[in-house]
Amino acid sequence: MSMLKDIIKRTLFLFGSYPNIYICKNPFKIYEFKEICRGINFSGDEQILDIGCGSGFQSMIIGKRSRKIYGIDTSKKHITSAKRLSHYMKERIESEFRCIRIEDAQFENEFFDKILSICVFEHISNYDEVLREAYRILKKGGQMLFSVDSLETIEDNELLEKHKNDNFVEKYFKKEELQLFLKEIGFRHVEVYPILKSDFAKRLFVKGINTKFRFGYLQSIIVSVILRYRDNLLTKKDKGIFLIAKCYK
Repeated sequence: MSMLKDIIKRTLFLFGSYPNIYICKNPFKIYEFKEICRGINFSGDEQILDIGCGSGFQSMIIGKRSRKIYGIDTSKKHITSAKRLSHYMKERIESEFRCIRIEDAQFENEFFDKILSICVFEHISNYDEVLREAYRILKKGGQMLFSVDSLETIEDNELLEKHKNDNFVEKYFKKEELQLFLKEIGFRHVEVYPILKSDFAKRLFVKGINTKFRFGYLQSIIVSVILRYRDNLLTKKDKGIFLIAKCYK
């Protein structure tokens, strides 16, 4: 069964149109990924880094719109999966995956056109060092795009601690705090805003904390659309489950 799923994923990835993120079995991740990429111009001639790339699926989606995608992660298991996908797509997507921390990767100064990361920094105790390193290796005028956990709409401390413990979360971020820190590093045109602001998103995320976010493919697609629709009705609300950050060097 797992082999069949893998074949289906690869086929959809190969022939499907952007964004193939729709085959992800998590409505929060579908919405989050699409929001990170919304309004972003990918020239097709950029070198892009994905910090905390996991199994490389989202990296390779971005890789379809770049000259070369680089992915780094500290999990050997995830990098093994990413390299397998990379090998399968080597004729179509130039990619490189490494099991390493960004602090140890020794990338050159101003090497990347864009750097992205999807809900990773909340799991890193030295997130400040990682963001400063990202600034160093980003080209002048390059763009940094990422998301982090906020969970500001959830007020139950027991639930917050459970999510922290179950998912190895080091820190929940607040909008003003993150905005100020990015500006202190030197980033320009800093934009930080919440997503998943509705009561519907809150209830579903709380359920996910207790059930380990088990969703089906079709359910994830439908729910991701509902999540965006509900958010669009709450344009003035300044708290949500995740924060999206977009800025330039």
